[in-house]
Amino acid sequence: MKSIIAALTIGIMLSACASQGPDKIALGPESPQVQVQTQQPTPLALSASDLRTVNYVVRFDDEKSPRVIGTMQNMRDLTEQLFRKGFSNAGYQIDPASGTTLEMRLEQLQTDVDESMLGFEAVTNLAFSVQASNSQQTFSKRYSAISRLKGPLNADFATLELDINKLMTKLSAQIISDPELNQFLQQH
Repeated sequence: MKSIIAALTIGIMLSACASQGPDKIALGPESPQVQVQTQQPTPLALSASDLRTVNYVVRFDDEKSPRVIGTMQNMRDLTEQLFRKGFSNAGYQIDPASGTTLEMRLEQLQTDVDESMLGFEAVTNLAFSVQASNSQQTFSKRYSAISRLKGPLNADFATLELDINKLMTKLSAQIISDPELNQFLQQH
């Protein structure tokens, strides 16, 4: 009898731990593969900011109480690192003293996960705004992308991380390759 009670107690404790799951997600988008955008090395002062109004990345929609998941990384630092590598690969020289400045503003990064008996659906919304300026003028533009992911069973963190990372890599490549932005950055 004691062994049955002990087994039930352990089972209940393990299921309670399993239902909570981790409270952080690890993001690490790949540096985007982009073509060189400049004919000559162009200096660029690049910075990033996180303007999101929420501090989580994933929200599991549950009728009782939604569960929110943050990131292990500082999103401002992650954004700056992603775009520094990307613009360097595109032929720009990252130089804080440059007269041409570019601020990458993370406006939205949120994945809403809806789980049911049949599986899950995750919708990720990602948006960056760009503010570039030189000695004569300013350039602003907003870029956004959406990803929809469906699967059987419950959503696991590895699948969500991979989908978010792919979306961040894809949108950053579009931004870095934008002809309008590159034309502005190369004006002197």
